Amino acid sequence: MEKAEDNTLSEVDLEAGASTEQLENRNGSNNNNTNSDVPDNANGNSKVLKRLETVPDIKRDTSGITTQYITAGIVNLGAFAAGVCIAWSSSALLTTTTEMYPDQESDVIRNQTETHPKLMMSPIEASWVSSLLCLGAVWGAVPTGLISENFGRKKTLLYLALPLLVSWILVASSPNVYGLYVGRFVGGVAVGAFSVGIPPYIEDIAERHLLPTLANFYHVHFSCGVLFGYICGLVNSTSWLYFLSASVPVAFFVAFIFIPESPAYLLSQGKNSEAKAALQYFRGIDNDVKAEIKALKEHTLNYAKNRVTFKELFTTRTNVKALIVSFGLMIFQQLSGIYPVLFYAEKLFKTFSISLTPPGASIILGFCLVSSTYFSTMLLKKVRRRVLLLFSFLMMSVSLGSLGLYYHFKASNGSINSTWIPLFTLCTFVSVYAAGVGPIPWLMLREIFPPHVTRRATAITVGFHWFLAFGVTKLYQNLVNMVHPGWALWHFAVSSIVGAIFVYFFVPETKGKTLEDIQNEFDGIHKGKKHRHVIELESISEG
Repeated sequence: MEKAEDNTLSEVDLEAGASTEQLENRNGSNNNNTNSDVPDNANGNSKVLKRLETVPDIKRDTSGITTQYITAGIVNLGAFAAGVCIAWSSSALLTTTTEMYPDQESDVIRNQTETHPKLMMSPIEASWVSSLLCLGAVWGAVPTGLISENFGRKKTLLYLALPLLVSWILVASSPNVYGLYVGRFVGGVAVGAFSVGIPPYIEDIAERHLLPTLANFYHVHFSCGVLFGYICGLVNSTSWLYFLSASVPVAFFVAFIFIPESPAYLLSQGKNSEAKAALQYFRGIDNDVKAEIKALKEHTLNYAKNRVTFKELFTTRTNVKALIVSFGLMIFQQLSGIYPVLFYAEKLFKTFSISLTPPGASIILGFCLVSSTYFSTMLLKKVRRRVLLLFSFLMMSVSLGSLGLYYHFKASNGSINSTWIPLFTLCTFVSVYAAGVGPIPWLMLREIFPPHVTRRATAITVGFHWFLAFGVTKLYQNLVNMVHPGWALWHFAVSSIVGAIFVYFFVPETKGKTLEDIQNEFDGIHKGKKHRHVIELESISEG
């Protein structure tokens, strides 16, 4: 048993860059762990260690794996809260939208059927309420990387609970539609900031072999938040609806406040003893973190030395090509219509007059999204990225194309009425989206950019993602008013086909390849098996 344990520990050290001498001294360093902490305490680190000991599992989790999973679950409550914000409009806007005057400003009227007064708004106003969340996310996404580098990853994420809570208070108490606009925009700032701030924190705390799984927690929690929002739509009391929604950022703040700061950030600020204590928490009390701290210091120094500005990001040939790939994937991800489907799920089901209640059908849709996102973690380990993207885009096109065809048949022949065709096609749509088009563009941000470029590129790409989401969600209602839902669905289907073509010709395969291999493909240098479907650009002149 001792031999097996030593071997396992040696593998961890080898991944962290430990030397042979450090491996030979493993047992001695482990036995002296308790004694080595005493000088640290004497040097003013006692408060840090005392606080870490109050965090759950620090005394029981000897490997650190459980602690990393728990931490990832807690920090991704921010993604869960973002999903709730997305799903809110599905149930709330269905009961507050009047179809009487779609092109005019609606009057504020009171619904006498419930004890809580509600605003009634036109479809155009409802589209603003939905889409302003995404516009706020643009303003939250772009500066978050810089803020977290200077203010701290944990503090940045922790204080995002405040704008989310303020958002729900504004939405719940707004006397007019303009209060809803402000509330949704403020909430969107937090949603966008979470999408940029959570992945680097997870990357900083996760061991290399756990990173792919823990990184996908963001998408799983986001999907769970959407499902939770749809379930909250069953609540008849609007007071309870807002209370349940607002409880998520509060729970995030209370749980995350006990988690340590990112070790990488602490090292960048020169807080070496605190960084060591934080890393010890995430790696377990039985593991020696000296080798990993040393490697982390070197990485921090290299990152600071090679840090690029936003301007420099657009002057390097390989970076420009990688940006085109990431931007292209985000464009077609949004043009596939995923956010209109999630934002207006209940309204879509009502349009097709299904026998199930719209909230019940939305819950089934949310469950399919959650389950597919969860299983995508296993698919991403087995199947190549390009294959998943092509399959996902094509199946999304088939799903929405079939639903658009069904709408026209139903419009021309009123006797045709099926519950299962709309439900099946939309569930298929979100399922194949979650298996490929949803997570892969985010995953490839870590694979096609060098480490010193990734965070700047992520901020720009995520901001672009949310801007596209705003445009598609806002214009969806205008498109429906112009050409009816069937043609709108066909528009998304055609966009998905074009997305598949883009993937086939321009997106390189990244699974199982090193960064050097991927950048060689961008530069047109092919080693071994050639891959022709890579962007060819003229080099940018240095002048």
